[in-house]
This record gives sequence, C-alpha cells and structure tokens, in this order.
Amino acid sequence: MSNFVFKRGDTFNLNLQLVDMDDALQYPANDVRRAIDLTGYAFTSQVKTLEGAAIATLTCAALSQTTQKGWLNVKSGASTTTWPLGLCQMDIKAVVGGVIQHTETLVFQVIDGVTA
Repeated sequence: MSNFVFKRGDTFNLNLQLVDMDDALQYPANDVRRAIDLTGYAFTSQVKTLEGAAIATLTCAALSQTTQKGWLNVKSGASTTTWPLGLCQMDIKAVVGGVIQHTETLVFQVIDGVTA
C-alpha cells in the first residue's frame, strides 16, 4: 500500500526536486546542496498500472535552474477522470549527454474524490 494518494479527476501537476543521493557526498541526505542542475537534461515520464498498462504520458519541464536548482514540473495535459482506481506507478527518465537514468519508482493510490 502506498502513502501517496491522488484523487481521480484532479489536475495532476507536481513540482519535484531531483537530488544526488550519492553516499560519498559530504552533505546530509536532506541538504538542498544535493540538488542537481537540470540544465541540458531531457525528461519523460509515464503513469502505469502495477501490471504495466499505460495510463498517461506526462510532460516534464525543468524550472529555472538559476533560482530553483533541481526543480522539475511534471504534469498531465489530459484529464485524469478516466484513470483507474487503485495502485499506480510512475518514474522519470532523464537523459543528458547520451546517459540515461531513471528516478526511483513512485507508487501511489488513485481514489475517488468525495465532492462532485
């Protein structure tokens, strides 16, 4: 079960900070100096069921790396009203200089909202 919950029909729009988790860095794990400069990176992301069925392709855009180092906006341009209820997964694929790397997989639960 996931502690992250998303209500179907809401706008899927996240701002996430990507950080370097290398244990060799001198900074504590929660230190903002671990933020990665995202200049020159290309990002893609998808939401899928746990079985791998595609739900949505997300757009990814780095925010100003001068003032918001490491911050990335990830959103769905389409409605989420048809997203299936239950557990879903997503990650972010980053490409820079021919090197491909994925973030950790985020598992979250899609539920219905209470208010129509």
